[in-house]
Amino acid sequence: MSRVIAGQYELLERIGQGGMGAVWRARDMRLDREVAVKEVVLPQGLEEAERARLHARVEREAKAAARLDHPGIVTVHTVVEEDGRPWIVMRLVRGRSLEKVLREEGPLPPHRAAAIGGQLARALRAAHAAGVVHRDVKPANVLLEEDRAVLTDFGIAVVAGEETLTRTGGLIGSPAYLSPEQARGLRVGPPTDLWSLGATLYAAVEGRPPFRRPDVWSLIGAIGSDAPHDPPVHAGPLRPVLEGLLRKDPEHRMTAEEAERLLEAIARQEPVTPPAAWTPPGTGGGDVGVGAPAHPPGPPHVVVPGPTVPVQTGASAPAPVPRHRSSALLWTRLAAAVAIIVAVASAAVFVAVALTDGPGPGPSPTPEPSPTATADARTTAVVPAGYVRHDGGSFTALVPRDWRREQDGRDWSFLDMTEGRRRGISVMPLGHGVGTVAQHLNAAAEGLKNKYRDYRQIAFREGIDYLGERAAEVEFTFTENGTAGHARVRVFRFNGEFYMITMIAFQSVWAESVPHFETFLNSFQAS
Repeated sequence: MSRVIAGQYELLERIGQGGMGAVWRARDMRLDREVAVKEVVLPQGLEEAERARLHARVEREAKAAARLDHPGIVTVHTVVEEDGRPWIVMRLVRGRSLEKVLREEGPLPPHRAAAIGGQLARALRAAHAAGVVHRDVKPANVLLEEDRAVLTDFGIAVVAGEETLTRTGGLIGSPAYLSPEQARGLRVGPPTDLWSLGATLYAAVEGRPPFRRPDVWSLIGAIGSDAPHDPPVHAGPLRPVLEGLLRKDPEHRMTAEEAERLLEAIARQEPVTPPAAWTPPGTGGGDVGVGAPAHPPGPPHVVVPGPTVPVQTGASAPAPVPRHRSSALLWTRLAAAVAIIVAVASAAVFVAVALTDGPGPGPSPTPEPSPTATADARTTAVVPAGYVRHDGGSFTALVPRDWRREQDGRDWSFLDMTEGRRRGISVMPLGHGVGTVAQHLNAAAEGLKNKYRDYRQIAFREGIDYLGERAAEVEFTFTENGTAGHARVRVFRFNGEFYMITMIAFQSVWAESVPHFETFLNSFQAS
């Protein structure tokens, strides 16, 4: 016997299954028409209050999506409740997903992919104009109905993209289409959808997403860091559009209007000229693009686009030093994909402190000569000798005076670049989400076990009283670049936002490094 939802929608056949639930072909018994019904299923293990909040958010976002009226967007009819959870009723599209087409037919010719992309760009423009960001554009969410491409899953994308990346330590859906800002847990906007559109079109012509990595943690790490994409081989005239959309810096990314114009021209097999204001990768355009070299030949180094924001601190505090391109920089990305469970959907986080011996990246800030304790200019507290109070905008903390300071958005790293003694502390805001800090850190630990050679967990501590809430911490040793390393990762929540503070050091200097970490933790104040 078929099941009836909300006394009106008879479920006839399951036609899709994804990380957020199933899609059913159903019959609207009152209007006598066929519809699609999305069954929203949330991860197990959520507390009741969290589950209720997510259900309310699904309903709110679905109602916002219902206001979108565009031929390239699957219409949301209504949201009903059954079994204490929301079900989204949508227009039924009789066609295959782009994901299924690629699986059954293989890669598409560039002009056909461009025709699909032009329609998707137009649909995204309409959604963005209405204040709706999809957040989960990927081949599985593109439906092809004869010659028409339509985007689906508006309404749950905000939850799929922000709340449910992981489930019991595993990943939901495909992270391969996440934008760098999603992978870094940063604020998303219309450019986020444009990156995912570029990744979707890349997959349409190449048969796979732009990054190929052996495991999901490396994949997320590569997307969020400065790692280059694999160069497209079969894109042909579509390549300039892919390069424009797959720009790491959202501010340098091609707009929906530009993409739509170029894609429609390519679909008509006309010659195209990229916008004059857009600089191709590798020519000083600001970040690494498709097929562009990540750095000149030479030793590994760190590339972080964007300016460094000056920080006003006490009189004795050195100014932060921006990260830059330098062949002498021998710190590698430790790219430990520390992904948090359930809560921050796309906030896969990386620890950017590496353990390679060798000379540092140029001179460190010159420390003040006085070794005595000084009065802190920001507060009346006394700063211990050898430390300064750092003000990172969203937090303050005591850091060793002569450690190098680096900023990437809201992330900060404090690095001792002394040869043979590499160590550092990093602070990363993870955003708002659900779940407990222990869940987040447990998922991170599982990823670290698979990532690092000789990983050995020393301790997993829960229930740490920190900033008025309960924090969790994992301590482990590992080997990176042939060097024995030691790390502690603390995850905590303050004013509803999750943070991660990490210390990594050579094993040989770990014991003398712990007091620096404890001083940092004890003086840390989020604002």
